[in-house]
Amino acid sequence: MSKNHHKPVLLHHLNDYAPSGLEFAEIKTRFLEHLNEPQAVVVQETAIPALDTIALGFVTGQLAFAPYAGQMVIYGNCAPRRSSPKAQKNNIDHGIKYARLRNGVEIINVYSEYAFGFIKSEIEVFHSLNVPNQGSQFRSRDFFPRAVAKIINGNYEDLAEPLDPADIPDVPHNLIAWTDGFGNLKTTMRLSDIKKMGLNPGDKVQVILNGVSMLGVVSLGGFQVDRGVLAINAGSSGYDDPFIELFLRVHQMKEKTAAVRFDYPEGGTEFEIKKLGTRAE
Repeated sequence: MSKNHHKPVLLHHLNDYAPSGLEFAEIKTRFLEHLNEPQAVVVQETAIPALDTIALGFVTGQLAFAPYAGQMVIYGNCAPRRSSPKAQKNNIDHGIKYARLRNGVEIINVYSEYAFGFIKSEIEVFHSLNVPNQGSQFRSRDFFPRAVAKIINGNYEDLAEPLDPADIPDVPHNLIAWTDGFGNLKTTMRLSDIKKMGLNPGDKVQVILNGVSMLGVVSLGGFQVDRGVLAINAGSSGYDDPFIELFLRVHQMKEKTAAVRFDYPEGGTEFEIKKLGTRAE
């Protein structure tokens, strides 16, 4: 349990089930059943878009680096079913892996190419977990909560062979990672990438995404452009080197947001930004 007796253990439960759905309720029940001190654990649930493994990795990274003085554990389940069109014998998938970061945050995620990509450089311990990944259609309820609870309880007997974080694929810097509730598109491009491209606030650019081309302006913030103008700006995610957002300023949600204008791109969709060479007035 947490070494900080003044704060509860914070368990972030990330899953690609319907928000507040039955699945979240069943899994939380299993967490509480297996925890030695359930009253000392706060479970925070976050829904991930279905099968969107890059969203899982993006949210994992954003939460893992958030300041929290107590013990933080992240459990994420978003199976990478898009990677194979074939039937999986006995519901076998990629299983779950364990990572501990330099800041002490522990992560138990179903493995996919993006699940650990956003925290790759900060991993100091990386293992497979000896947890069944077959024999149940609902592994995230029947097997995984017990493994997560054991780690929170201080029991690491399920850790299997060590893995090399270097084998985790790097995340490309030209993908859509997350669509927020206001239709803003968070990307894997960093502010440092924009600077390397020679782009400065006020520069006009062309954004090509999901078969749609749109003019935009590089901005320090989404509200520094006029209403209806697409801003390419450092967003609220990413900390010291923020991720770039595609932000279309609207005043009412019935207006067309960036997500609408780009035809609701899925997580992992590639985009391109081209400098037009002139500056906005």
